Amino acid sequence: MVKKNPKEYLEKEAYGTIHPVGRDEFTAAGQKSFKASMMVEVWGFEYEGQTEIVVDGRTLAVYRTYGPKSNGKIELYAGERAGKN
Repeated sequence: MVKKNPKEYLEKEAYGTIHPVGRDEFTAAGQKSFKASMMVEVWGFEYEGQTEIVVDGRTLAVYRTYGPKSNGKIELYAGERAGKN
């Protein structure tokens, strides 16, 4: 999702592969005040700088990206802000 203004979001559907995050990523996310949930691998042409993703009805913040890799995919590291209820 991309925030257009305080009340509107631009949504785009994309397909990705969900991967768990390792202990090192969980620690790195914590240093940025996030609780790492997952890494989602999507095609580079489908990612346009979205700051949030929705997976199984959960809205997660994209706190880090990696890529595009040689296979044309981008890794999106997503989670919730630490301390969020």
